[in-house]
Amino acid sequence: MTGALEAQILALFLLFCRIGGCLLLAPGLSSPRVPVHVRLFVAVAITAGLSLLLMTEMLQRLSVVQKDEQVFLIVKETSVGLVIGLLSRCFFLALQFAATAISNFIGLSGIPGIPLEEGDTGSPLATLVSSAAITIIFVMGLHMELLRALIDSYGVVPLGVTISPEWFLSNLLHALGETWLLALRLSGPFLVYGVIVNFALGLGNRFAQQISVYHATSGAVMLGGFLLFYLVWVDWMAVFTSDYRTWLLRGGF
Repeated sequence: MTGALEAQILALFLLFCRIGGCLLLAPGLSSPRVPVHVRLFVAVAITAGLSLLLMTEMLQRLSVVQKDEQVFLIVKETSVGLVIGLLSRCFFLALQFAATAISNFIGLSGIPGIPLEEGDTGSPLATLVSSAAITIIFVMGLHMELLRALIDSYGVVPLGVTISPEWFLSNLLHALGETWLLALRLSGPFLVYGVIVNFALGLGNRFAQQISVYHATSGAVMLGGFLLFYLVWVDWMAVFTSDYRTWLLRGGF
C-alpha cells in the first residue's frame, strides 16, 4: 500500500469520525428507533459525499502531522462531531422541556406517554411536539443545513486542532443560554394561562367550598389549553425552526 493511498484512507476515516460523532447525538437519526446499521450506512454515505469537497484540504493538513500523532486525530475528530451533535440536540431538549412544562400548566402532567427520542416516559404533548418538530426539520431541509455546518466546522476547528476546555464550555454555555430563552419563549403564553386559570380556580374554590372546583373544571382547563395551543401552533413552531436555522447558519457554533 502506497503512502498516498494510506493518507487518503486515513483522511476518509477521520472525516467519518467527525460525521459519525455528530450523528450519534444529532436529532432524528440518533433516535433509538432508527436501527444501528441504518445510521451506519447513512454516516458512510454522507462521508463519501463530503469527501469530494474536503479531501484535498484534509490531505494537506495530514501531510504536516507526525505519524505518532495520527492516532490522537481519531479522538479529536470524534470529539468535534460529538460537540456539534450535542449543541444541536440542546435545541430539541429545550423544545421537549417547553412541551413538558406546558403539559403541567394545562393539566396533562399526570397522563404518561412514550416519547420518540428518549427511553423514559413523558407527557403525550412532548411526544407530539418532538415527532412534529423532527418531521418539520426534515421537510424544511434543515438536516442539510446541519451537514453544511459540519463542512463549515473545518474552517472553525481544522483537522488536528485540539479543542480546549474553555472553547467547549463557552460554546456549550452559549447554546444552553440560547435554548433556555427559547424554552421560556415557547412556554411563556401557557405559563400566563396556567397562572390565570389557577388563580380563578382558587377564587372559585373559596366561594364554593362544598364542591371540588379543581376536579370539576379539569376538563375545561385542558380544553382551554388545547385551544390556546391550536391558536399559537404555527407561530410556536416558526419560532423554534427560526432559532434552530439561525444557529445552523452560524456554522453550528
